[in-house]
Amino acid sequence: MERSKEHMMDLKLQDVNKRLDVFKLRVLERPAPTINISSFRTELDHFRAELDVILVPSMDAPKSAPTAPTNDMMLDTLFSEEISQSESSRARGKRHHSSHTSYTTEDARAKKRERQQTTQARRSFIVDE
Repeated sequence: MERSKEHMMDLKLQDVNKRLDVFKLRVLERPAPTINISSFRTELDHFRAELDVILVPSMDAPKSAPTAPTNDMMLDTLFSEEISQSESSRARGKRHHSSHTSYTTEDARAKKRERQQTTQARRSFIVDE
């Protein structure tokens, strides 16, 4: 039984060796790739010339025309100093309770009445549906 195993191993080794020999022959029979160095040099010189043209600063570059001041309404609006600043919540909390501010309290009361009426009208409309 050992002899048959050895014989099988020998056959497998011979088969592998044959395949390796065939592979070596194929590789050796191939012609070596030819490299044309002169064409590489020509292309390299061409690329270097193009690179030199790109890297050289252009002396006749067009200068930008001076810009006349334009009327920019958006910027004027954004940066104007006439912006009315809303009253901060801290300032609202520190409001004076004097007679000088009675017109503001009357306005606030009128707004509150209007809101209450609007809310009541909405509720009655929802109930009616």
